[in-house]
Amino acid sequence: MQSMARISGLRQFYHSLSGLALVFIISFLDNPADVYLTLILLFSAIIIETARLYLPEINRMFIHYFGILMRNEERHNPTGTLYYLLGALVALLLFPKEIALFSMTVLAVGDPAAYIIGSNFGKLRIGKKSIEGSLAFLTASVIAGFLLSSLWDDLSVIVIVTGAVTGAVVELIPLKINDNLTIPVTASAAMHFTLLYIN
Repeated sequence: MQSMARISGLRQFYHSLSGLALVFIISFLDNPADVYLTLILLFSAIIIETARLYLPEINRMFIHYFGILMRNEERHNPTGTLYYLLGALVALLLFPKEIALFSMTVLAVGDPAAYIIGSNFGKLRIGKKSIEGSLAFLTASVIAGFLLSSLWDDLSVIVIVTGAVTGAVVELIPLKINDNLTIPVTASAAMHFTLLYIN
């Protein structure tokens, strides 16, 4: 049990670290370089995922080296990385950069927080998710929004909270679409319309 907990913790740490790394890298790039980089990473992920899912030998090698970072259902299905990159690309293409960056951060810090707190302390369940996990998602996202506020100077407190709340709600709802895609897109949309409304 402790071994499984350590593996889950490592997976969540990787999820958060890789997500934040992309946020920081993109923050230093101008448009369209930020979009091109995300597009290159997405196409690379598509090639890798296609190769491993259609070629068993490649998949076995992939799982041997990276299996510890994968959920069981990802061993024979696309990993969350592909959906995260797709969500990031859609957000960058459709919304202002600062909004896209914060929506990516919401996923990077909120999702692991929800999993860790929900798995260990979740009592009030909605399907497989928990209210405690959602509150952890919201709290972590808001804290990150303020700590990294230099990356999105133009976003007000209300916009940041809107993005965090939207991400937490979407994470809680049992949608069939991977939340690595839905969270950045819906959080970006909610922040964008909030920004338009208050301006």
